[in-house]
Formats: sequence, C-alpha cells, structure tokens
Amino acid sequence: MSEQIGVLHVDDDPSVLDLTEAYLERELDAVAVTSVTDPSAALERLDETAFDCVVSDYDMPGMDGLSFFETLRERHRTIPFVLYTGKGSEEIASQALNAGVTGYFQKGGPEQLRRLANRVDQAVDEHRTREIADRYSTVIEALGYPVYVVDDVGTFRFVNEPFAELTGYDREEIVGSTPELIKDETAVREAESRLGTILSGSGPDVQHFAVDIVPKDGEPIPCRDHMAALPYEGPSFEGSVGILRDVTHEREQRAELETKTRALDEAPVGITITDPTRPDNPMVYVNDRFVEMTGYDREDAVGVNCRFLQGPDTDEEPVERLRESIAAAEPTSVELLNYRRDGTEFWNRVSVAPIRDDDGRPIQWVGFQEDISAFKEREAALERQNERLDSFAGIVSHDLRNPLNVAQGRVELAREAGAADEHLAAAADALDRIESIVEHTLTLAREGETVGDAEPVALASVAADSWETVDTESASLAIETDREALADPDRLRNLFENLVRNAVEHAGDDVTIRVGDLEDGFYVADDGHGIPPAVRDDLFEPGQSTAEGNTGFGLAIVQEIATAHGWTVTAVDAADGGARFEIRGIERPPDPVPEP
Repeated sequence: MSEQIGVLHVDDDPSVLDLTEAYLERELDAVAVTSVTDPSAALERLDETAFDCVVSDYDMPGMDGLSFFETLRERHRTIPFVLYTGKGSEEIASQALNAGVTGYFQKGGPEQLRRLANRVDQAVDEHRTREIADRYSTVIEALGYPVYVVDDVGTFRFVNEPFAELTGYDREEIVGSTPELIKDETAVREAESRLGTILSGSGPDVQHFAVDIVPKDGEPIPCRDHMAALPYEGPSFEGSVGILRDVTHEREQRAELETKTRALDEAPVGITITDPTRPDNPMVYVNDRFVEMTGYDREDAVGVNCRFLQGPDTDEEPVERLRESIAAAEPTSVELLNYRRDGTEFWNRVSVAPIRDDDGRPIQWVGFQEDISAFKEREAALERQNERLDSFAGIVSHDLRNPLNVAQGRVELAREAGAADEHLAAAADALDRIESIVEHTLTLAREGETVGDAEPVALASVAADSWETVDTESASLAIETDREALADPDRLRNLFENLVRNAVEHAGDDVTIRVGDLEDGFYVADDGHGIPPAVRDDLFEPGQSTAEGNTGFGLAIVQEIATAHGWTVTAVDAADGGARFEIRGIERPPDPVPEP
C-alpha cells in the first residue's frame, strides 16, 4: 500500500515494542508506528489521534489485551485489532477470535514478525476498502437509483433495494441469475455490445443507452442504463456496474410535447411565440399556417419582431392597443391590416396572451393570427347592402308614400262630395293594399339590416308577448322551451308575430301553435293543413300567399330577420300534418361567471 499506515502498538515490554517497530518499518512501504506501554494511555492516544490498526499484547498489568480490546470497541468500533502475545494458548486464541479481533499471533522470531506485518497490511487494506464501499453504498442509497453489479460471466452479484423494487423480484431472486431474468434477448445483446465498446480501449468509459426492463409483473418499464466496467488490472475483466433510471415519466412528457408541437405546427390558424427577455421581443417560433398565410419562411420570421407584417395603411390605433396590452402583460385581440411577403394586403385578427413562470412573470408570448380578409369583405358588403336598404327605404317612404297619400286623400274627398261609383271603392281598396305593401316593404328593408349588439333573450317570454299582439281568434299557444338566445328583442318579436299570424291566416282560427326547442335553435309548428305544394318552393319569396287579402310579405320578413341574425329558417311538414318552421344556428348566451 502506498498510503501511509498509522499503527498503535501496545506492550508493556519496551524491547518488544522496538523490535516490532523495526520489522514493521522494514516490511511495509509506508508505516508510522506509535509505541505505548500502558493500555489506558493507549486509549487516550486513540481519542486524540486516528490510527489505521492497533497491535496489542495480551498479558499486561492493569488491563489484559482482551479487556483493552473490549474497551476499545466501545469507542472505536471498526478499527482493525491484532492480538500479538507471548502467552499463547488455544483458550486465549478462542476467546480472542470469538470476541471479534482481526488477527491473533503468538510472539516469535523474524518469520512471525513478518507474518504480523503482512496481517497488519492486509487488515488495513480490507478496512479501507470496506470504508470506501460503505461510503459509496451510502451515496448510492441516498441517490435512490437502482444499481446492479454483473460479474465477468454475466451473473448478477449485487443489486440494491431500489433495483429490486423496480423489477418486482426479491434481491435473493436476482443475485445469481443472469440479465435474461429482466430483459428480452434484444436488450441483452444491446448491453453486451455496449460493454464491448467500453472494454475495447478506444470506446467511452461509460455507456448510456435505453433499455426496457421486464418486471416480474406488469408491462416493460422504459429505463436509461448508465454502464461502466468494474476497475481491474491486466487482462482479468471482473465485471460491470450500472445505474438504471426509470424514464417512464420523461417518455410520457416527451410524447405529450411532441403531440403539442405537432398540434401547433398543424393548427389551422397562424401561431407565433415570442421571447420578451430578448431585445425587441422577437419571434422564436412560427407554425406552418403562419408561413402559408404570410408568405414568409421560418428563416425570415424567427428572430425578428412581428411588426414587419405592418405596412403603410395599417391603422396605428389597434397597433397601439396591442403595445399597451403587452406592456401591461395582459391578453388582447385586435384586427390589423397586414402585408404578405409579395406585398398583398390581408386582414389579420391577432390575439396575444402571456405565458408566465411560477412567479407570474411573462417569459413568452403566444400569438394567434387568423386571416379574416373574407370576413371583412362580407362585412363591407353587408354595410353596403344596409346602406342601399336605407336608401331604398327612404325612397319608398318619401317618393312613393307622398303620391299615395295624395291619391287616398282625393278618394276620400270624392266620397265626401257624394260620389258613389263602384270604381271609386275599388280604387280605395287598391290604395289600401298599396299602403300595406309599402309598410311591409319598409319593414322588410329594416329587418334585413345585420344585427349589431345582440343580447340574451328568453324565447318563451318573447313568444308569449308576440301572441298578445296578434289577433289569434280562438287559436291556442303551447310554449315548450326555456332556451335563451342572443338576439335583437324587437326583431325576434316581429319574427314570432309573423309566424303566429301566418299560422292563424292559413290554418284557421282554432289552430294550435307550439313553440319548442331544437338542438341549435327552436321551431314554431301548427296542426293545420300543412304547406300547399303550389307555394312550397317559393314560400319565403315576397308576395307569395294563398290567403285572400294577404300581401305575402310575412314569411319573407321572417327570413330576413333570421338572416340578419346569422340564422337559417326552413319550412317542413309537422309531425301532426301541419306546417313547421325551424330556425337554426342560434347562439346561446355564455354561462354566467360564478362570483368568487
């Protein structure tokens, strides 16, 4: 051993102490011998100084060697102790060995002293090795990882308790078996190949590789093996050691991350992620839809701020709102006129939200970018349509109503002057009909305008109110809905009024009308005679009616009101033979947010 050995020699004979010290120094490469003649003094020295081995006589005044050993063990439980005595006997030897001394020698000549030196060297070597092993075992157990040792012929020689827990086998079942107990054939070959590269001399000292451990019960457990060869000298390979790490959770996390990444890449809207910790908050990720929507490759977009999509006609007001929200670390959504790489314009609905760390600080921003150009075009077209309807209503209201009022006034004056011509009566009826048409035309124009600010409306309440405003004779109403809808209350009331009036006029005074729920809307049905085939295809066209004196505008107004809300209306045969009008595409009001 190259490391110095500290030996405490206790003997009441100074000459023996000197001779033993000389032989120990001659036989051992590095040794420091401390000689003491009194066991009590020796115990004091042991309390003050660390020694690697104690050599002691047996027959000493005041305390014999075994008593000294027993006292020593109470204070220093692991230090090697060799009993070297001139009073040898089988009885003393038996007592010493039973007490647990490291070695027992009778005093003698040079040969016996050489044996003593050799035993001291061996005992210290074993003690130091055991201390190192104990320290490593403590570290290994503290780490909590499964550890194994396989010998040179591929047999388990050691596994720790975490290894046994991982595999489901007792340690006694594993030690002495081969890795085939917990691995399939492919995994065994992989481990042998990895060990071969370690032993080749040109490969790494440690190999890291994936392996599935097959437990006693249950499914294979994905692990990562950290393998190395046991230290050895010369050609004599002694085996390998490894540490396993269960990577089930990591694999699940990786699979989840891959799924989320694929979802981001393939999402139907543009997705960007920016890093506010870097100068100018540049984009660090863009998905496929962003590339497709803007025409910019990832290489062009990643690393720069997304303002490069703005151009000369981009409105500064939503841009400023976007800046303010980011500065306040609050989510927001704005509509921007952006520019593609080829210079063409597109409308972009940009929604951003912060991604925060555990302390609530924004560490990234995620942005959703949606091309709403088609929506904006439809919105502009609706605005133009509403403008034309307003203009049309103004023309009807002024340019047509004025001469109509004049004609009605003249007929009334003629009647008051005593004229009783039947043609005059027919003219009056025709003028009344024209006035009715004008009124319905104006209603049709107004109801066709797109609904702006809708509000939650209870269908049952509106249906009941509408029933009261229509002359329903002896008809009856059954309301079978508790649904709410986002709607313009006045226009929804007009829709119900026209459907109720239509049922009474076409199905008779004693008709029963039911209002009920559909999955995405509601229906109004009657138990009348159904829809005549002659008008089924043109039912919602203005002027179509089979009832005498009816202008035929009622169902056209119903359709305009539905369309203005973004709904659809269809007419089908009711289950009991009457007509049923189904209004679908209705948006429910959001659920109320509970109070904290």
